Amino acid sequence: ELAMQMVRERVPIAVAGGIEDPNDPIGTDPLRVAAAIEAVYSPDGVLVLMDLGSALMSAETALEFLEPDQQEHIYLCEAPLVEGAIAAAVEAMLGSSITQVLAAARNALVAKLQQLAPLLPEHAPEVVAEPPINLTEAPGLTVTVPNRVGLHARPLAKLIELLGQFSAEVYVTKIDTTVNARSINQMATLGARQGDELHFHAVGPDAAAVLTAIQALAADNFADRDDDDRRDHDPVGATALAIPKTVALNQLLGISAAVGIAIGPVAYHAPVLPSVTEWPVADGAAEWQRFQAAIQATVAELQAVQISTQQTVGPAEATIFTAHRLIVQDPELQEDVRRQILDEHRNVEAAWQRAMQAVVARYQAVEDDYLRARVADLLDSGQRVLRHLLKVTLPTFRFEHPVILVAEQLTPSDTAQLDPQKILGLVTAAGGATSHSAILARALGIPAIVGVPELLLHVKPGQMIALDGATGQIWLAPTTAELTELQQKRTTWQAAQQAAARASQQFAITRDGKRIEVTANISSANDVAFALAMGAEGVGLFRTEFLFMGREQVPDEEEQTMAYRAAAQKLGSRPLVIRTLDVGGDKPIPALGIAAETNPFLGWRGIRYCLDNPEIFKPQLRAILRASAGQPIKLMLPMMSTLDEVERAKVMIDAAQDELRAAGIAFDQALEIGIMIETPSAVLLAAELAQMVDFFSIGTNDLTQYLMAADRGNRQVASLVNALQPAVIRAIQQVVQAAHKAEIWVGLCGELAGNPLASPLLVGLGLDELSMHAAAIPLVKARIQQLDLSQAQQLAEKCLTLRSVTEVEHLLAAV
Repeated sequence: ELAMQMVRERVPIAVAGGIEDPNDPIGTDPLRVAAAIEAVYSPDGVLVLMDLGSALMSAETALEFLEPDQQEHIYLCEAPLVEGAIAAAVEAMLGSSITQVLAAARNALVAKLQQLAPLLPEHAPEVVAEPPINLTEAPGLTVTVPNRVGLHARPLAKLIELLGQFSAEVYVTKIDTTVNARSINQMATLGARQGDELHFHAVGPDAAAVLTAIQALAADNFADRDDDDRRDHDPVGATALAIPKTVALNQLLGISAAVGIAIGPVAYHAPVLPSVTEWPVADGAAEWQRFQAAIQATVAELQAVQISTQQTVGPAEATIFTAHRLIVQDPELQEDVRRQILDEHRNVEAAWQRAMQAVVARYQAVEDDYLRARVADLLDSGQRVLRHLLKVTLPTFRFEHPVILVAEQLTPSDTAQLDPQKILGLVTAAGGATSHSAILARALGIPAIVGVPELLLHVKPGQMIALDGATGQIWLAPTTAELTELQQKRTTWQAAQQAAARASQQFAITRDGKRIEVTANISSANDVAFALAMGAEGVGLFRTEFLFMGREQVPDEEEQTMAYRAAAQKLGSRPLVIRTLDVGGDKPIPALGIAAETNPFLGWRGIRYCLDNPEIFKPQLRAILRASAGQPIKLMLPMMSTLDEVERAKVMIDAAQDELRAAGIAFDQALEIGIMIETPSAVLLAAELAQMVDFFSIGTNDLTQYLMAADRGNRQVASLVNALQPAVIRAIQQVVQAAHKAEIWVGLCGELAGNPLASPLLVGLGLDELSMHAAAIPLVKARIQQLDLSQAQQLAEKCLTLRSVTEVEHLLAAV
């Protein structure tokens, strides 16, 4: 019961003690032990905890009742029942391999003996800890780090995500230091630079497979696509150390992080967390549960931040938050917290702060400026967990007037939520040009200077200052002549920016007159301004699930109505397609209490969940309808697989409309209703579905993985999960033909829409609308404006005859 409380029924546990004799129940029954093993059996392994004597004999006998292929996955363990069961259950909950679970249980025995050591007689045997794994006998691989700035957060995130697909334990040795490869913090502080040799060793049934996968990842530059892009590491073409130190009396000099000129009033950002106090706790299990709840909430929040950043800034920058998730999920970090809570009886807030401080100290000790810059990521992730534990709300950056934001330091999470329309520039006392905050500032187009420690002593809120992001100069009290020169320089810079923006503001019309509507994917009303600045002609996908993420209670009808209406009002007369709640798969929402599924992408997700939960679905339908009054809003239903699902959803929409009519609440009586085509069954039923709705939107991300039977998060099958696969192209053609035959419009809102390489193909296939992350809009529009429709149609016909994704890519690259 104690172990189950710790893991909240997420780990299968069976009890096998006692015998079927009411008069003499003490003992063990091999058949009962075998039945218990069968009840929780999995090829991942079963750990059997037992005491000595008959229990050991019964457990060994029980194995004989099992099939031979099952026996090799059973591990008998001598760890103490209480401590061993708790340690093993928690380790299993973290997704560890059976060997890691076994080690955790045995470590509980070591801790028990060490605790009792003062009470043992002098002649008691010396307590000896479990010896480390002998890596010299394990399969190995030597990799020379290819990345120009070494293994920083993003390539490490890719490596650890890869390891999650295997059960083998993986260790990395650099010179004489060996670390757990699954720990992002241990790997980062290893300080692996370009040219360093890393020795990987794997222990487990799939050791050879994981080493092969690591070798392929290393050959692919650890999937670090931005490694050759100097803007992430040295944005002005020279290191920060090369900046001259002498400046005028009214100036400060910092490190250039993002180019551009800014002139405006200062606004301070100085968030303060409540101080953490330490106290002894009696109920360690309850503290551990609080910690796990905070971690889960943080992970859900970071997933929302990541996807929002991907839509508004770009996919490369969004991977920063993958690293943040891995930091808080780091097994070594969590084990430190668990030990402090259960062994030292320390409250979780103090335990987490101590654990994070230890990791920060290791990063700061590394002789590598780039890695030391990652301390900001540690603090960002750590403070996010602490806020959940302390129930403190995250800071916001809402200003009535445009300002230059001044802070001691900005975290990546802070920077990602900035509105470029209200933030003229950034200046921070700490940080470097290679920090993730600087990377995000550059992607957002906000002039930024970092590393000005004397800054806070010289400026006050409201003070007018100026900065040049290219040179790192800050004018504390600019003279009239300096302001004139800076204004001219800013005018030149802004003119160049506006010229690029103007091109994106034109319609995407081919040279022979065919217009393709280009819209944006957004996650909130805050994304609209950036989307319009990039040239969006509307919103083709409003992901409403982000209103539900990172919170303890679901948003009510009023809150949703305001959110949808706010987005529509910011768009003006432009269309807004709102997708109803698409929960499940890679978008867990803790507030909905959905249990974990073995294969969530094939489970209770999207419209399936909504139809079964009208108490969640009906308020959202009413909110969308209410927001549609006087606004060009369209309603879109996700994850349709059957005609019956569409009919059931429309019945609920009709009921919501009837309720609003009865209450005298206005809504758009002619509201367009569409569906997403994401499943193979929807493709095959496209002709019938087109008779039931007003439009289609093809979601190629899910459609590709379902058509190819390949998990898009599994690197081993990554080559299959490509929306340019011939099967996917033919599916798109089939859907477009069915839609146009029924005289309804059809769009595409997957990642394929934002790929300029694919634009000629999509135009040729007959898509009416393309919706993408906002940053991709200018390039896609420019590509379409260069096309000739008839030539694009010929290209599409040619692609439909090709036999492989490689042939398709080669043909498109030649256009």
